[in-house]
Amino acid sequence: MTSFACIAVNVSSVSGVFDYALPPELEGKIGAGHLVTVPFGKQTVQGVVLELIATPSVAETKPILSLLDPLPALTAAQIALAHRMADYFLAPLAAMIDLMLPAGLSQQADTVFEIRNSGTKDVSQVSNIESRLFKLLTERGALRGRQIDRHFSKVDWRKTAQYLVRRGVLSSQSILPPPTVRPKFVRTAQLAVTPEQAEAAMPDLGKTEATLSRRQAALRFLIREPADVNVSWVYAESGCNLADLQELAERELIVLRETEIWRDPLERVESREVSSEQPPELTPEQQKAWESILQAFSTPDTRR
Repeated sequence: MTSFACIAVNVSSVSGVFDYALPPELEGKIGAGHLVTVPFGKQTVQGVVLELIATPSVAETKPILSLLDPLPALTAAQIALAHRMADYFLAPLAAMIDLMLPAGLSQQADTVFEIRNSGTKDVSQVSNIESRLFKLLTERGALRGRQIDRHFSKVDWRKTAQYLVRRGVLSSQSILPPPTVRPKFVRTAQLAVTPEQAEAAMPDLGKTEATLSRRQAALRFLIREPADVNVSWVYAESGCNLADLQELAERELIVLRETEIWRDPLERVESREVSSEQPPELTPEQQKAWESILQAFSTPDTRR
């Protein structure tokens, strides 16, 4: 049984890959492309599983700490492309892997600094950086390194911080911020009664002519749409507003929901219609590039 994983750690200065042991509770749950957390030196860092292996390249391996998502973050094709890019551009594989990860998933380790005992620090004879750092942590409490960076523009404060850690003035702890990606939800509306019941309720939907017209238009639009509809579509088609829809929901004529939707990475890209039956004609340069790509993917990978 495969008990080890080859992982690219999310440390930009590191170009190699590292082997880690799969703990028993993660056996069968981790595969190529999965995003995990692993120990790396004194840090806890993110990593992407490149492949599962039977024998590690080192005698002693550290265990994977956790699986961040049950679904793989990268496909086999993306991992292969990252390898080729790293070879071609002579770049760290981790940096190429990072380009493949969706925005918000990639997180690098940071360090939290905190004053251990404010009563033990003599600030009468210290450097300017020490004084500023001690004052900042006294006022703000524990801070991550990236938070401190904003207060020390173009100043190397980290050497001073490590000096204070060795003296016992500050404490430091490596942390890994969780991924910032969250599900995206939209409010939707759907007809909750039969079209006949909705039509029967039309005359009594508002006290003013404008309100009545908006709510009738919204209800008629939902009669024509049997499935959940994004409320922004209802607004655009009927001229109604959220208060109108909430009133229709109070009358139990429609149902308002919060629905999770898939994020489209190309939603801000100008739409271009391309027929799947008739692909566009390539220019000579595009055809040459396409043939090179096909040949590269059909050539066996002999790196390993």
